[in-house]
Amino acid sequence: MTEQVLGGTDRLSRRVAASPAQIATRERRLKVLVGTISLGSVALLYTFISNLPTANAILTPPPQLIFSTFVEKLLDGTLLTATWASLQRVLIGYLIGTSLAILLGTLMGWFKYVEYVFDPIVECLRPIPPLAYIPLVILWFGIGEFSRIFIIVAASFLTCIVNAYSGMKQVPKVYVEASQTLGASPLTVFRTVALPYSIPFIFAGMRVAMAASWTTLVAAELVAAQSGLGFMLQSGRRFFDTSLVMTGIIMIGILAFSMDRIFRNIQQRIGQWSEVQ
Repeated sequence: MTEQVLGGTDRLSRRVAASPAQIATRERRLKVLVGTISLGSVALLYTFISNLPTANAILTPPPQLIFSTFVEKLLDGTLLTATWASLQRVLIGYLIGTSLAILLGTLMGWFKYVEYVFDPIVECLRPIPPLAYIPLVILWFGIGEFSRIFIIVAASFLTCIVNAYSGMKQVPKVYVEASQTLGASPLTVFRTVALPYSIPFIFAGMRVAMAASWTTLVAAELVAAQSGLGFMLQSGRRFFDTSLVMTGIIMIGILAFSMDRIFRNIQQRIGQWSEVQ
């Protein structure tokens, strides 16, 4: 009995002695393990359903058929060409939209006169889905590449600006007052106190804007696009090729997930001091 108590005490002391880095590593490994099991369970369930004798391979193609289509389109260059075309549109629209959102959102959140001017405009436009602008964009700019990128710009801008604005509003007054007491000018307080504090909020908005950009991509490429993953999805729908549709969906998911992980790692490195992750 005494040995069991001593053994339990030793294990407890080892847990207490674990460093924050070790605890974070364990949590990260557990998160990856649980996430892998979750995704694997969904994949196994779909494999089981799609391989049932009563399953329709046209509507629910089995994973082996999706994989063969994926490899075929990858080897003949179709998938790479479509991926590069979509990736260019997303990156251009996303960078323009988030840059404008961060600039305007931080200024609105810190300078009241900028807020008075632009807040009514943003609040009127923000509830409108970006896809609702497609008919208007076509009327104004035609069906060229500019129209498709413009829709992505609108989606990323309207999604990111709220976080940038909210981050500036969350800056504690005690930090501002302490800086002003030390003689900092309003511009210095904005640059050295408000912006660093709002970085986690801005990165959170950028991550949401990235998801919105990919969500809008498919609809944007419906505007008479002749290339891209959205065009691939349309081709699969037109010819009732569900495996091709699934291939495009999987590729969009891989790209969006990878870009989100990159932004999350950057956010964690830049904002290690913050609890907002």
